[in-house]
Amino acid sequence: MSDRLEIRQLSERTGAEVLGYDFSQPQSAEATRAWQEALDKFQLLVFRDAFLDATAQVAFIETLGDALIENEAGRAYQFVSNTHEEGILGDESFAFHSDHAFMPDPIEFIALHAMDIPPGGTETRFTNALAAAHDLPDDQREMLVPLRARHIIDPAGKSTDIPVRRPRLSDDLPHAYHPVLTQHPRTREHILYVSEQQTDRIESFPEDDSRTLIESLFEHLYSPPYAYQHEWRTGDLLVWDNLSLQHARDAVPPGVNRTLRRVSVGGTSVYTYFKEHLQGEFN
Repeated sequence: MSDRLEIRQLSERTGAEVLGYDFSQPQSAEATRAWQEALDKFQLLVFRDAFLDATAQVAFIETLGDALIENEAGRAYQFVSNTHEEGILGDESFAFHSDHAFMPDPIEFIALHAMDIPPGGTETRFTNALAAAHDLPDDQREMLVPLRARHIIDPAGKSTDIPVRRPRLSDDLPHAYHPVLTQHPRTREHILYVSEQQTDRIESFPEDDSRTLIESLFEHLYSPPYAYQHEWRTGDLLVWDNLSLQHARDAVPPGVNRTLRRVSVGGTSVYTYFKEHLQGEFN
């Protein structure tokens, strides 16, 4: 394959399409470095017509690090599907979130490959928390630097629940504290690390003040300049920086089949986390 990849930006602040990448050929070091540099620049990459099998998808994303094992079968992949017998996440809608922020060591990268998408497709929405942090006024950034937010998950709750708008959740639920302006582990840039689905309060703040601040950050974070909506097509491979981006989706319409294969890199396996949590090793 050619080592000179063509990169086409997809939205104002988020995402790029990689053109001319041939997955049927071995990757050169130059081509690998080129798309990884593009990932750091745009936080999300779209490869069309990838049509990878599971082994090839895992090998591709493992150029970024070891894939997580997130199922009892010991596989490095799982199916986001409403039809596959081992599918997860079904038909429901999801509020904006960064996967597994409720753990001390969240996922770094996600690769989703579209295996079965109907004509007309379905969508996943993204927002760029790294770009949002970059655009904060200097005085607000200075105020946020020392603050930490709690990220929490209620396994019995709905995927559309927004914890900051609910009665306070129990401290016994799985949760972790992260800086509101988390530093990216590779680029050292700040990320505005609060999300609809998992952030419920600012550490040491009175409840009303905490809610007011989080809601004001949401207003900035989920504004149009940081948005990208991906219209899925069968064969798409999306790779994104899970720390820098958040994603959300509407419910899959009745009668629509949707299957994507997911591989994750970095952080702690959620399967391992919950296994240990249920054994009482987390408080």
